[in-house]
Amino acid sequence: MGKKKREIKRKGKPEEHGIDSAGKDDMFTRSRENLLLGILILYVLMLGLGTFGELFEVEWILNLPLFR
Repeated sequence: MGKKKREIKRKGKPEEHGIDSAGKDDMFTRSRENLLLGILILYVLMLGLGTFGELFEVEWILNLPLFR
């Protein structure tokens, strides 16, 4: 008559199933990764801007304090 609810036992590491045992550490790691990614993107954009300025001799780019 009455049905029993079955518990599903999860095998493996807790991280594989979305259970976060260290929430603060995970948040800190994500923010550090995002910061490093942002710095990398900014570096590539500045490198591209300087390259563009050198190739096409764009004076206002070459006169920026960053490229003097």
